[in-house]
Amino acid sequence: MKKMYFEAFPKEERVPWMWLMMQSRKQFIEFIAFYDDDQFVGFAYIISRQKLTYIFYLAVNSELRGGGYGSKILQDIFKMYEGQHFAISVEPIDDTADNAAQRRSRVKFYERNGFTMSSKLALEQGVKYSMMHHNGDFEKQDYIDLIAYYAGIFSGIFKTEFID
Repeated sequence: MKKMYFEAFPKEERVPWMWLMMQSRKQFIEFIAFYDDDQFVGFAYIISRQKLTYIFYLAVNSELRGGGYGSKILQDIFKMYEGQHFAISVEPIDDTADNAAQRRSRVKFYERNGFTMSSKLALEQGVKYSMMHHNGDFEKQDYIDLIAYYAGIFSGIFKTEFID
């Protein structure tokens, strides 16, 4: 999982590995590996608080992408957190970005899996994200509270600002 984490997410979007591991010991935070029989196919890092579940990280083995594993992982997550509102953040669509095609592809993947693009734009650690939701939209304050819960005493470092 560690190797995939560092390969799948750019440096500016990652939090320190040890932080992920330490925080995953908290109640309502899960770092889950997904397998197809004995083959590791991907992972999800999930934070859930009250009525909102945030899929912080979702990654599928690069050799297995396009095989439906990402959708299967999401369906498992939806079952695990049935009745919850879900949030996920993605890089905003920007045709001038170096990875513009990848950004569009990622948004289409989430849309195929029931997510809807919200009007919310978030700024976290200096990186701008578009927010998507599933099973109903979420309130900005619920997301801010969830991130503060995740960060604990370091909530000033993990501050989220919504851009209007």
